[in-house]
Amino acid sequence: MKSGEFLKKIRTRKKLSLRQMAYKTELSHTFISEIEKGKLKGTLDTQEKILNALEVSKEEKEIFYKLSKYESLPLDIRNDIKDMEKEINNLKNELERCREELNIYNNSNNGHIIVGSGNNIKNSYVGTELCKELNELDDKQREKVLKFINDYIK
Repeated sequence: MKSGEFLKKIRTRKKLSLRQMAYKTELSHTFISEIEKGKLKGTLDTQEKILNALEVSKEEKEIFYKLSKYESLPLDIRNDIKDMEKEINNLKNELERCREELNIYNNSNNGHIIVGSGNNIKNSYVGTELCKELNELDDKQREKVLKFINDYIK
């Protein structure tokens, strides 16, 4: 999303027309429209007037300025950032897939601790002290222990 689109989204969410914004900011409605379309940036002073008229939160103001800074970067750097963001998302997806594959749970029917799931069982433990102790715990306590083991491995 671009900074101008961000401003327009807030303005429309607050049900303000361009003419109402013009009145509140003492800027022309066409000038505000050009900023929203991304054709003009406006000075820091005009941006502040618009943000104040929209009564945005501190967080929304930070988002707007981050978007503005991003837009001012050279195109090759913006493209590099987009590529890095895609790679980060790919890595996050791969990490989530790995977490799903490595799932530890207790099969309370026969006292096994199983690492993996479905057709991808990595290991199964039977008769260990941990298995015996897990079987002596109630369901809530057992879940806490298994969650701890899962979190530790991940």
